[in-house]
Parts: sequence; C-alpha cells; structure tokens
Amino acid sequence: MGDDHDDPSTLGESVMDTENIESVSLSVSLVSDDSKNDELIKKKRKSRKKSDGYKSRKRSRSTKPTTSDEYEVEMIIDHKTDEKGREFYLVHWKGWSDDDDSWVPTEDCDCPALIAEFYQRNPDKDPNGLETRQKKAAESAQLQSYIEGILKPANEDIDLAMQLVCSSSDRHKLNGFKIHLSNEEINKYAFMVYRKKQKLLQMEKNLMMQLLTRDFRQRRVDQLQRLKEWENQINETTQGKPPVKIENNVDLDEPPVGFTYVTQCKAGDGVVIPDDPVIGCECLDCIDGRKTCCGPMSGTQSAYTKAGRLKVPVGTPIYECNSRCRCGPECPNRVVQRGSKLKLCIFRTNNGCGWGVKTLETIRKNSFVIEYVGEVITNEEAEKRGVQYDSEGRTYLFDLDFNDIDCVYSVDAAHQGNVAHFINHSCDPNLAVFAVWANCMDPNMPRLALFAQRDIHVGEELTFDYASSKTENPEEKTTASSGKEVSVKNECRCGATNCRKIMFSLPENQIIAPFLKAE
Repeated sequence: MGDDHDDPSTLGESVMDTENIESVSLSVSLVSDDSKNDELIKKKRKSRKKSDGYKSRKRSRSTKPTTSDEYEVEMIIDHKTDEKGREFYLVHWKGWSDDDDSWVPTEDCDCPALIAEFYQRNPDKDPNGLETRQKKAAESAQLQSYIEGILKPANEDIDLAMQLVCSSSDRHKLNGFKIHLSNEEINKYAFMVYRKKQKLLQMEKNLMMQLLTRDFRQRRVDQLQRLKEWENQINETTQGKPPVKIENNVDLDEPPVGFTYVTQCKAGDGVVIPDDPVIGCECLDCIDGRKTCCGPMSGTQSAYTKAGRLKVPVGTPIYECNSRCRCGPECPNRVVQRGSKLKLCIFRTNNGCGWGVKTLETIRKNSFVIEYVGEVITNEEAEKRGVQYDSEGRTYLFDLDFNDIDCVYSVDAAHQGNVAHFINHSCDPNLAVFAVWANCMDPNMPRLALFAQRDIHVGEELTFDYASSKTENPEEKTTASSGKEVSVKNECRCGATNCRKIMFSLPENQIIAPFLKAE
C-alpha cells in the first residue's frame, strides 16, 4: 500500500476493500454488513407487477418457461446440488407469479449480476464462502495477536490518552496526528498498519493510541454523566446558594465513594453541639458600638469592617453576634453564620494532588470564603480514626484545641463535609483558618472559617496550610542505608517556591493559629 495513506487522518475508502475490514477494539471481531435477506426478497416480490401482455391465471407445469424460450430472469431465489452433483438455481421469472419459479441448471443461467447478488444476500450458500470465511477468521486471529502484541502502553501513554480524551480544549491532534477517528477509520488504519511488510514503530504507536483513546472516550461519556449527577446532588443540598460546579479535564476519576455533602457540622456519637448562647449584645450598630459588642465583651476586638471583611490578624478569635443579640441577620458582625456567597468549583488537579477547589469569581483580600465543616467527634474517637487515616495518608481530621489545652473535640471531614473537604494544602496558601464562635459558645468547639489572605483571581486554586500547629512527630524524608530516598505519605506537592516538602512541618518564624492540627 502506498505511503499516501500512512496518516489515518487522511484515510479514505481506497485504503482497502470494505469486505476485508474487521473491527478492532482492543480485541478484533468481524464486521458484518449483510442485508436482511427475507425483508429484501419480500420487498422485491411485493414490487413486481405482471406486464399487460401476461394473464393472471396460474399456468400448468407444461407451460412453465424452459431454456429454449426467451424469458427474463428477475431474481435468483435459491441454489441446490442434486445427488448427481449437478447444480441448479431457483429462478423467479420477470412477469410471472411465485408459483412459476423453477429450477434451472447453472450453465443455463446467464445472469452473473443476479447470481452475485444472490450470494451477497446468502453468503452461506456460496460454494467458495466457507474458504473465504475461514481465510477471514484466520486473518482476524492473526490481527488480534498482533494487536495484543503492540498493546503494551506505558504509564505515560495511558496518561497522554486520558489527557487527549478529557481535555476541555478542542485539541484533537498530537504532533499532526488525528486522535479522534471514527471506528471505521480506526479499522482501516489497523489493517493498513498490520498488512505493511515493514512495520513502522511510529505507526504502531499511533495505532495503540487510537485504541486507547477509543476505549477511554466511552468511559469519558459515562464519567461525565456521573459527575453531572454529583454536581446536581450537591446543588440540591445547598439549594444552589451559591452554586457549585464539578470539573475533571485531567483523568477519568469519578465522584468520591462514601462521601456525603453537608452544609454544617454534624454531631458524632457522644457529642452535643449547643446552640443556645447565654448572653448577647445590645448594640444597635455592632460596628460603632465596639465596646458593647460580642467581640469586646469576650475579651477581644471586633473582627470585621462594615463591608464584612477581616481587620484582625491570623490567630485572633472571632466572636460573632448570636441569636440573643439585639441586632438583625444583616448585622456586619454575622459573616460566617450567613454562609459562603462565592461561586466555587471542585476540579481535578493536574499535579497529582487529586481533587481541588478553585474560585469562579474574584475574591477580595480578608473576605470570608467558606467554613470547614464535618463530623464533630470526641478526642478518643479521633485517636482511633487517626490511626487508619495515617495509614492511608489522609488529611481531613482537625483538632479543635484553640485554648491550648488538652483537645476535647475534633472535626472529621473524611466522610461528611462541604467544598472545603477538597481544598488542598500549600506552603504558600491564599487562605487562612480562623476560630469563630456564634450560637455555640463552648470554648472547645469553635467553627473553622477560611478567609482570603490576599486577592484571589478567577480560576485560581484555593489553598491553606495544613500545618496550623506542629505535630509531635512530623514525618520527614529519610535516607536508608543503601542511600536511596524513602518516600513519605504526606509529601507536599504544592510547588511553591518556599515548599517545605512535608505537609505537616511547621514553617520557621511563622505564627499560625494554634487551634488547628491535622492528625
């Protein structure tokens, strides 16, 4: 075959005969384009009408057309071989009824086009059909073996195939090679590569990529449907306030299993979350009446400006107005309890960090972003779960030890949580965590609120520093006696210039809120 067809993006009908095309889909099977014989015969017979010169009466056997007369054959109906080895065709005569069909010796049937049409409709009756089918089956088996031989993709091949299928851009070519071929084009290309006397490595690599992407495309369709269902479930839970988007343009991972989306913290076994504060402020204006508002009365300062933005440094406790306060729900000192107003997107990262969160709108510095919610559990339960989570390298368990005493409670967002569950760690984060009290005034049970430390642009990933307090024995990279570096479960991949390489190692000379600690 000529080199003009080496590029599958230019394949045409001339690549090979249609009758020789098999279907290749990580396994090979023959493609059959046989017509529905019975339907075709019925339709043709229904369309026949006698000529004006013929009578409609049934003729006797003696009046049937014979080879010595001039009659026109309309269709070959059947074929047989008698006991003496003579072959006959059952012929339908043009202008005659079905009852007049007759068996005629093959040598008297001078109608090769109709005979060919008969065998096309009835390949099993073709005397040469068995040999042809056996030849095709043998070739199909050889092609299958060949395909299995080249279908040994490396991890980078699989990653590339997924990227090509999952990419949100309209990039359908790789180095000028068309990726999104139809099944017919792939079939033709597979046979073209297989039948070349000299197999070219690049052509075999392209064929392998074609087969991988064809398999991944169907999985991609199923994945997108399940991601959309997950997105709808989340927005039903939040009532779309604000809407949450789901996006995966990186791989074929689907929604996490065993995770329930919640909008506020849930009490675990043995835990009660109080919501009836003892006292509230009497302010008419909670910004101007600083001395009488909840913050100053609790021994700290008012945390927000009139616009609802932070004006206190990291580590400052925040006391919002509560249900006993005189002010209304629009009080500027009720920021976290009013919930997030930002449009966020849970997306699949391309740096190996799994799911992450990015903003779909600009976030101003010191603005409230989202609350970290989950299941509030006792310290004893947290110790049990921490053993399992450590073995899995998970990072969803946080101690509520703001008062720097023995931790009483922890928040576990592993199985119940909101968008904050998916926010990744960074050694140079754009969010910071603050302890907030409102209706629950238990000093050991603050709410965890994430605020922007700087302006955050549209499309930027949201991150916070998981090392909000030192762990007793942070895992570090070690060197074995062989000199090889030993990998760690909590290796940091944030890519920041000041990356500490370990997610839970405390940065030097940095003050971080002491209440948040990951197991």
